[in-house]
Amino acid sequence: MRIFQAGSLAISLSVFTTAATASVFQNHTYDYIVVGGGPSGIISAEKFAQAGKKVLLLERGVGPTVATGNNETLTWDHSLTPIDLPGLSADIGSLDVWNQYVCTDTAGTAACVLGGGVTVNYMVFVHPPARDFDDKWPKGWKWKDVQSAADRLYKRNPGTILPSADGKRYDQALYGVLSKFLGGLGWKSVDMIAQPNEKHQVYSYPAWNVKNQMRAGPVRTYLPDATKLDNFHLALQTKVIRLVRSGSQVTGVEVQTASGGSEIITIAPHGRVVLASGALSTPRLLWNSGIGGQAQIETAKKSGVTVPPKAQWIDLPVGVGLKDHPIFSIVFNTNASFGLVDYDGVLNGTDSSDISLYRNHSGVLTQGKHRMIFFTSEEIDGHTQYYQGSCAPTSEGVVTITTYMTHGLTSSGVLGLDASGNTVIVKSPYLQTAADQKAARTFIQKMVNSITAPSTGFELETYTNVSAILGSQTAGIHYTSTAKMGTDDGRKGGTSVVDTNTKVYGVDNLFIVDASIHPDLPTGNIQAAVMVVAEAAAARILSC
Repeated sequence: MRIFQAGSLAISLSVFTTAATASVFQNHTYDYIVVGGGPSGIISAEKFAQAGKKVLLLERGVGPTVATGNNETLTWDHSLTPIDLPGLSADIGSLDVWNQYVCTDTAGTAACVLGGGVTVNYMVFVHPPARDFDDKWPKGWKWKDVQSAADRLYKRNPGTILPSADGKRYDQALYGVLSKFLGGLGWKSVDMIAQPNEKHQVYSYPAWNVKNQMRAGPVRTYLPDATKLDNFHLALQTKVIRLVRSGSQVTGVEVQTASGGSEIITIAPHGRVVLASGALSTPRLLWNSGIGGQAQIETAKKSGVTVPPKAQWIDLPVGVGLKDHPIFSIVFNTNASFGLVDYDGVLNGTDSSDISLYRNHSGVLTQGKHRMIFFTSEEIDGHTQYYQGSCAPTSEGVVTITTYMTHGLTSSGVLGLDASGNTVIVKSPYLQTAADQKAARTFIQKMVNSITAPSTGFELETYTNVSAILGSQTAGIHYTSTAKMGTDDGRKGGTSVVDTNTKVYGVDNLFIVDASIHPDLPTGNIQAAVMVVAEAAAARILSC
């Protein structure tokens, strides 16, 4: 394997230094250039390399782990960064590395770091139920078609509801309170990994993307296998600006390196470019390359990007159909005895008891933020709307249920581009339809009625009525559908940007594997679904 960075052409993952320089790429061509080192990019690049292709994976950010060159380690364990430690995921937004890892040029929160969103999320790992694919995905992408891809993923990256090596669960007072509460409402306990199709009035211990007591994801479960291969190459701190096109062929990519220089990296004859930059950044790469709506391509041109001649522009509905899970926060005091992990003490090394347990691969630091995940659904006017509740302690005795509206949403928005080349939300994807507004209010009202029943002893805090809770709505940061897959070619009045082989309509050798191609939102946190689709997409691309 070759890792490209300043001052070195061939170095191992354990001795990363800085970024790739333009001169590194001279005299190299690749069978596959994969743009974006998030979960979909790492998985697909590894699959291409395993198939014997010469692969270059480009990531604009840095590596987040010691093995990928990061030296911002824990004070008490220099083999781990704060990102690695599951227990610190609850406080991830306050870590010093947060601002370094989050993109500054996207419409919503996105991660510009190796591993993408899987590097900086709360690790909730929801195996998608069959309906997520059976409802709106096109023929060839139903659950029976992608189940083998899911099996391959789960064999390497299964997630866990019991991460501690000693087989114990820690800090379970909140789970005890809420399981009694939900059980009293007639809900049942399930294992959300073993029973992924159970999504109505059920609760579970959280499934976390944790393996061997560390944050998992493709950086740990796929990338190491790729790095063993001489035909796999990774360049960090290398931002792709645009695709270089000649009519319907992509011939290379223009990159900007950390030094500010630029170069065009070429692909081999019959080579392919695969976009994996996420639902908020892949559209920009398409617009910058003359693919999408005319207004956005013209904006890209005005921002200084070298777009193709107008005769080569391809009119596709890029950015149209943006989807996300809206979140509502339900905060209440249970009057029970539970609190928060001492995050500062973990960082500075003074929380000796929890650190001691972790050094034995056990304890609360092997767990993520949440103490319970629940799922339910409501039948409203003949339509089924699904919901997820991620339950975590906020302070002594106080719980916050981060409530998602998930599968079944009917709203969508529009992503665009501004004069500086940043992606922006032109139309909000949240609660745009009367059906979604009714579904939100119906569920929140039902939850409030149950929580505030005299028998519970619970009391709402922060948002103390239904209207206030609805007003707390924030982004789920699970963006999809900005380069949708489908059989209705967008050049001919359809809604789709890629076909069922994930190939961009009108381009012979350009594919997309990230969440932008998902035609619908999954029932819960999106990371597992993204990985399943990447596994399936890579196989499709190799076979076509």
